[in-house]
Amino acid sequence: MLNRSEQLLAGLNEAQRKAATILEGPAVVFAGAGSGKTRIITTRVAWLIEQGVRPWEILAVTFTNKAAAEMRERLRHMSHDAERSLVTTFHSACARWLREFAPELGFTSDFSIYDDSDSNSVIKKIMKTANYPLDKETTAAELRIGINEAKTLGLFPSDAVKERTLFNKFMPTGGIEVYRAYQESLAMSNAMDFGDLIMNMLLLLRTNERVRRAMQSRFKYVLVDEYQDTNRPQMELIEQISALHGNIFIVGDDDQSIYSWRGAVPSNILDFNKIYPSAQICKLEENYRCTANIVNAAAAVVSNNTVRAEKTLKTSNPAGEKIEFRYETDGEFEAYWVAKQIQDEVKTFDYDDVAIFYRTNSQSRVLEDALRRDNIPYRIYGSVRFYDRAEVKDILAYLKILVNPRDDVSFMRALNIPARGLGDSAEEAIQKYSRDHDVGHYEAAKVLATQGIPRLSNKLRDFVTLLEGLNTDLVTLKLNEVIEELADRIGYFPYILKKFPDQAEDKEENVMELASAIAQYAEEFPDAKVGDWLQSVTLSTDVDGSGDVRGVTMMTLHMAKGLEFDRVYLTGLEDGLLPHFNSIDELTTLEEERRLLYVGMTRAKKKLSLTAAHMRRTWGQISANDVSRFLGEIPEKYVKNLTPQKPIETFVDRHVKGHRTTRLDKDDEPYYEFNDESVSNSEVLEIGATVSHPTYGTGTIEEIQTNWGKPKIVVRFADFGLRRVDAHHLNH
Repeated sequence: MLNRSEQLLAGLNEAQRKAATILEGPAVVFAGAGSGKTRIITTRVAWLIEQGVRPWEILAVTFTNKAAAEMRERLRHMSHDAERSLVTTFHSACARWLREFAPELGFTSDFSIYDDSDSNSVIKKIMKTANYPLDKETTAAELRIGINEAKTLGLFPSDAVKERTLFNKFMPTGGIEVYRAYQESLAMSNAMDFGDLIMNMLLLLRTNERVRRAMQSRFKYVLVDEYQDTNRPQMELIEQISALHGNIFIVGDDDQSIYSWRGAVPSNILDFNKIYPSAQICKLEENYRCTANIVNAAAAVVSNNTVRAEKTLKTSNPAGEKIEFRYETDGEFEAYWVAKQIQDEVKTFDYDDVAIFYRTNSQSRVLEDALRRDNIPYRIYGSVRFYDRAEVKDILAYLKILVNPRDDVSFMRALNIPARGLGDSAEEAIQKYSRDHDVGHYEAAKVLATQGIPRLSNKLRDFVTLLEGLNTDLVTLKLNEVIEELADRIGYFPYILKKFPDQAEDKEENVMELASAIAQYAEEFPDAKVGDWLQSVTLSTDVDGSGDVRGVTMMTLHMAKGLEFDRVYLTGLEDGLLPHFNSIDELTTLEEERRLLYVGMTRAKKKLSLTAAHMRRTWGQISANDVSRFLGEIPEKYVKNLTPQKPIETFVDRHVKGHRTTRLDKDDEPYYEFNDESVSNSEVLEIGATVSHPTYGTGTIEEIQTNWGKPKIVVRFADFGLRRVDAHHLNH
């Protein structure tokens, strides 16, 4: 009969067993996707206890509360004594220790922990009361983000002298002085922010001998999960705590390092054996999650990275289905295809077992539309549905006011967005007048704007003038130009850049996608007005129900890490999306984009589809895209409909020219055909040329456009005026 130690190790492969049973010294475990890294950590904790290690001498640290809870639950079934080990997150551990050692920093153990809103309030107070050389355009949010960046890099205000050049790369004008005053204010308030939990504990370990000795004596064994996601302060924290006994055991996968934008340093795990030359190195290369075709394809992709630990993901699982590749004419058709596939396979893959991944949040809009159209339930993981996003609702509020001036809810939302000094007191004044005189908020604002009320009337007059100008000017625009013009007139992008500097790019992309949505509607209904489109949006989104409904899971690739699904659709495989256009020019960022694709592919357990679109809408305009360069790194034997050995140009030629794409409505009739005939004909057409049309007769070309991938020619016909027609219908 197996003893308790052998029972714990039963079922582990040779590499896993080796890693779990390292007793002394530093060790690094490179755990590939689906290789059972959580099992290794929990087994090792239970095994150490069986070897006589006291459970309270074991510290296991990970990044999320969910991961920590999963580890504790597994350990509860493996070892009763393991409940006395500390299995937690970095921030929870530091908060716990700081409650104990707070007096060493001049705090009390009941110190407050400030969130971002609290921090903004402190910074605003500092900016208002102190005479720092701040730029007028600098906001509290920008300063808070700069301070957070400093803490992510492990920089205290006292480091400003020797690290001023580094500080200047991310800190707004006057930010260092505000950082110093901010830390003083928190200390005087017996408060810390989220970043201080790591930084203050690190400060104690660096400078306080009593605390350092106590912490190093307390934990004989230190285990760290997802080490590739650690930043510099977190790495130093672990090094300090484990310095006395030297039993530091780290687990991670540099091929899944995708968070450099929030401070993660992949070299922490790659250079571990340089810091600890005696470190034992283990590699877990056996994937237990995915089919062999998925594993081999993903491994082939990530092997193209130049900065990585040498390893090869493999599996003993069956080959399974080949990876599907679908190349559609545009993003809408891509979404329709995904929705129809989900419906067709529902007897094989329940909705709850299906996930759709995309690189940017804005891509969800067309996918959501397609799922709603086919009554497929879905939920957005880690985000909100497209039409529920704040920036989308901001723009819609303005449009709703223009269509319906009695829409009080939309009026109040737009009143101070962008900020124009119309806060709570202005809202109260408008609401009171509205109640007293039984008029809408817009009408109330018009009246109050004429009454000479200090600090109110002039601001309201400017807002009312803005709305009236929009009401006059926007009705003259083409429907697909309305949102771009609106965002420009109200100064929306400068507003989000100042208020949400860390989210501005994502929010801007969502507004651009909203513009694409209205352009798509205008294409289908040329005579429609803004009110028609708003109604269509409202009717389609009102049936969504609760955001907690079960169904198909949708998320960005960054959110997908750590999850798994039987069926995965990975959309938007185009240069500019994946890899993202912001990451193409630098090797380090390009390689992180490749790792992002690797992460997405290895979430699929049984079946994976990769999709791309030849064209996508941006600001309502069509742009042509090359397929992702990463597709050419997947061996053809693992994929249906993909010939990656040929150059991208040949690949596009083979799959696009003369390619018929269907909208996949329920009757499955072709909706749109992309071919070369119209393209070649348009090349000889030019503005001012006289042409003839089989229906409208003779006319003169006034404009050449591209819509839905087909050239559209705007011609003024003698008998019919302006008409937009297909190029291949025209003759010279």
